[in-house]
Amino acid sequence: MRKYTFGMLAATGALAVSAGLTGAATASNAFSAASPDDGRVGILGGCSWAWPCGEVQNDSGRSVRVSLNWTCDAKTAPLGSSCPKKIKTVKPGAHKGGGDVDVDAFEVPKGCRYHFKVGALDPEESRTAGWYKFNNSLTITITRTSC
Repeated sequence: MRKYTFGMLAATGALAVSAGLTGAATASNAFSAASPDDGRVGILGGCSWAWPCGEVQNDSGRSVRVSLNWTCDAKTAPLGSSCPKKIKTVKPGAHKGGGDVDVDAFEVPKGCRYHFKVGALDPEESRTAGWYKFNNSLTITITRTSC
């Protein structure tokens, strides 16, 4: 059973407010290149009680590697990149982030495709091998993997 933290609930509310003010907030917006003024880029480099931390919820049957410190401007990076730092593993059924822990990115290993949702109401997306940065305040739920 998933536990909801204040940060997760606040992030959901902030995303809903953002969607109402700037148009539909979609999962692809979380990964697309965006200018700082277009409303799709969250605060970079940290989080607080007022701005929830990024989080990865792993509902798949495979462990997921995440980065707690993304050091590049790019939103994506190939495997072996120096962009992700402080790499942690999220076991199946567990989560990392929220509270005062900010997850910045997740990895899809070579030969795999990870399916995920950015928000409870967003459609499922998938990515193949690489690292994927996402905005602070978002919860990425890895729903399934195929390798």
